[in-house]
Amino acid sequence: MGHYSSMDDEWITFWPDGSGEREHARPFSSELVFFHWSVVRLGLVSLEAYSAFREEEGQIADVYDLPEVTEARYRIQSESRPLLDAPIPVLHVDGWGSREGYGFITAELTERDRWQGPTPELPDS
Repeated sequence: MGHYSSMDDEWITFWPDGSGEREHARPFSSELVFFHWSVVRLGLVSLEAYSAFREEEGQIADVYDLPEVTEARYRIQSESRPLLDAPIPVLHVDGWGSREGYGFITAELTERDRWQGPTPELPDS
């Protein structure tokens, strides 16, 4: 949030029920990772992916290997953005997504904000 526009967006959502999703979205295509999360302690979160895939125009185009269960450091800090007049709170999750962090757009998401498409599991090997 607050950067000059490009044709893609990246966001991460932590739902109160312990599920989460990370999406790198571009027109007609997205890469998604669905995960379970829990706070290990202040500044450290456990992330366990259960589905990772690319969708194109609402159809599953590719299913990826899952990232390993990891404990990632996180922090929230106030930062300036080139398109905003005042600094905003920004979430950084080390190793999980955007190098610039995720600027908070809203703290109150609803069920309609959740991914509505299929969530494939990895095929048995």
